[in-house]
Amino acid sequence: MNTQPTVIRKHWFGLLVILLIGGAVMGLIAGLMTIFYYQSALTLTLYVVLSVVLVTVLAATVVTGYVYRLSFMAITDSQLEFTNWYTLFYDSQSVCEWRNIEDVNVKRGGIFAQILGFGTLLVQTAGTQNNLTMTMVPKVEALRNELASRADAATAKVPYPVEPY
Repeated sequence: MNTQPTVIRKHWFGLLVILLIGGAVMGLIAGLMTIFYYQSALTLTLYVVLSVVLVTVLAATVVTGYVYRLSFMAITDSQLEFTNWYTLFYDSQSVCEWRNIEDVNVKRGGIFAQILGFGTLLVQTAGTQNNLTMTMVPKVEALRNELASRADAATAKVPYPVEPY
C-alpha cells in the first residue's frame, strides 16, 4: 500500500506547562532584580549572577520545550514506530510490527488529562521486545482503538480449509 506514515506528536498541554514554569521562574528572578535595584542593594556581582541565572533558565526552558516536541509516534502500514527524546543527546527508538502487538493500554491521570483527552499509551509486545510507552498522547482513547484494530487485523488467523470425509 505504501502510504505516508501518520505521525503523532505529544499534546500541546505539556509544552504549555514547560513554558509556564520557565516563565514563572524567569519572572521571579526578574522580580528579585527589580526589588534589589529599588532597595539599592543590587551590586554589580549580584546583577551579573542573577543575569546569568536568568539566561540559563531561559535557555533551559527553550531546550526543554524543543526536546518535548521531538518525541513522536509514526503509524505505517506494516509497523508502529516510537521515538522518545529525553535530552538533546539521548533518545530511544523502538519499532514493532503489527503482528507482534499483544495489547494496547491507556493510562490517564488528573483532571486536565480527562478534560483535554491526553494520556499515556502503553503497547505490550510479544517476545523479548520491550513494551512501547509514550506519555502525553493526544486523543489517546481513539488512538488505542485504532492501534488495537490494526494489531487484531494483522494477527487474524485464516481458518484452515475443512476437507470433507
